[in-house]
Amino acid sequence: MPNTITRRDFLNGVALTIAGSSSFRSALANEPGIYPPGLTGLRGSHPGSFEVAHALRDGTKFELATAALSEQFDLVVIGGGISGLASAHYYRQRKPRARILILETNDDFGGHAKRNEFQVDGRMLLAYGGTESMEAPVHKWSAVAHGLLRDIGVDLKRFNTAFDEHFFSRWDLQRATFFKKEAFGQDRLVRRSFGGWNDADEAPPSLASLHSYVDQMPLSPAARGVLVEMIWSDRDVLAGKSIEERRRIIEHTSYRNFIVRYWGANDEVVKFLQTRSHDEWAVGIDAVPPSIALTMPGLKAQLAVLGMNYADIAEPYIHHFPDGNASIARLLVRGLIPGAAPGRTMDDIVLARMDYDALDRAGQGIRIRLDSTAVDVRNVGSGVEVAYVKGGQLSRIASRDCVMACYQAVMPYIAPEIGAEQRAALHENVRGPLVYANLAVRNWHPWKTLGVHFIDNPGGSFAAKLDFPVSMGGYRYSGGPAEPVCLHLQYMPTTPNQGLTMREQYRLGHARLLSMSFEDYEHAMRDELGRMLGSAGFDFERDVAGITVNRWPHGYAYTPTPLFDEPAKQAKLEALARQKIGRIAIANSDSGWDAYTQVAIDQAHRAVQELLA
Repeated sequence: MPNTITRRDFLNGVALTIAGSSSFRSALANEPGIYPPGLTGLRGSHPGSFEVAHALRDGTKFELATAALSEQFDLVVIGGGISGLASAHYYRQRKPRARILILETNDDFGGHAKRNEFQVDGRMLLAYGGTESMEAPVHKWSAVAHGLLRDIGVDLKRFNTAFDEHFFSRWDLQRATFFKKEAFGQDRLVRRSFGGWNDADEAPPSLASLHSYVDQMPLSPAARGVLVEMIWSDRDVLAGKSIEERRRIIEHTSYRNFIVRYWGANDEVVKFLQTRSHDEWAVGIDAVPPSIALTMPGLKAQLAVLGMNYADIAEPYIHHFPDGNASIARLLVRGLIPGAAPGRTMDDIVLARMDYDALDRAGQGIRIRLDSTAVDVRNVGSGVEVAYVKGGQLSRIASRDCVMACYQAVMPYIAPEIGAEQRAALHENVRGPLVYANLAVRNWHPWKTLGVHFIDNPGGSFAAKLDFPVSMGGYRYSGGPAEPVCLHLQYMPTTPNQGLTMREQYRLGHARLLSMSFEDYEHAMRDELGRMLGSAGFDFERDVAGITVNRWPHGYAYTPTPLFDEPAKQAKLEALARQKIGRIAIANSDSGWDAYTQVAIDQAHRAVQELLA
């Protein structure tokens, strides 16, 4: 294969093989001169970031007595994602002279707010490897979360000009669906000729325009007929039922079973709609109820009768940095550690090069220690002691306070004082697995030729799209089809239509992602992109300049649904799971049981308030 495609960084591709140990790769990642955002290949939960935690889960014991107490802090934060960074921010606001250490198991800070950088023909491309955007921040974010944005210099109005909402319409690019032969009998790309750039569901201006779209699909006439009626009609398929009966049906029936039972949808219709809930829930329509899938076809009448209106508040989906919410993490770090990055504004953070050597310098008030996995956190006397592993070395430190901002599922293994009931509650937050892959391509002529910017793939692995058109801080989005751009691909490892709950599918997905190599992901991308775009001249070898696969076996925080979670029991579970243990408080989006950045921020604020009340 040609050398022009950066499939993996040198450390992962060569040095790891020589060392024979994934911890060697992680330890080298933050040697001087290694810049984590620029590493390609298998990222996200990368090799070297999770092995110590898995060993702890599997029963490995660490001899804590062999490690002398080496450092003393006012606060130790376990987890350097947005919630961990926000915890340090809030603690310092209350105690400006506090000495704070943040321990992060990955080789980069930010958690799922991951930044991917590429160099293509002398030009930098930025992409998001995890947390995508701020969703409806004007209306949905709390006063606390808005306050943090102000603290770090984020002006939401800036995105009105940074995000080019009309880019795709100017180039006559629409959403499309790829029907894969293995699922639908033939490979066919069907372009939709109506709807907005971010309109994930069909909103045809006329019945004729809907037919022009649906009639191209390789489905039987019966399947196309049902699909058209579900999209266009407001027929009440639950006519005659009481409000209570309707609510019970749409909350305690899967959307798949709802459309089969009440709309007569056949297997073809189910396959076409199966992945519609992947983006938000990391699971298919067999494991979500209609009550949380309200914009999907066939539910208009139910919303009207129940008086439910879950449509998003009229707020455009534009609050997106070129690297997603990684810039929020970078702004937090720059505020916490002066000198970590140049600049003073939300614009200049975009192209600022972070000085990773400045994160953990002796003597500074706040330090971020990467490649460091906590293995024991416990109350001792009037404070907390924390043991962690970095580079194979066990260390022990003391602190007045501690915030655990890591995954809830790992907390019972590292905090032995957690009682049995709380341990069980923490284990209930099973995170949804997902993969965000970014491909740097030298041009997007095939997309222009086909007139598409987003391709759904209900019968395959990866949905694909051109990255969001954002230009700010000296960074410029692709000016046209001849210029480089990032493709964003998304994969959710589900096990649908086997009667499994959301948690059960998530657990199986964890194992599947960890069993797949970089080559497995690359093979699937080569195959599917070639079949989607090949007719328009796409050549993987020639056009792809870099690949970064952000693998997140523990992705979205678990969000309860009425299909699997009884509300009163769930409320008790959530309160119990985030309960403080002595001087140890619990943060992260897990403790808010929702996978959004503002939730991570709110929970960080609560945790610090509990410690300093």
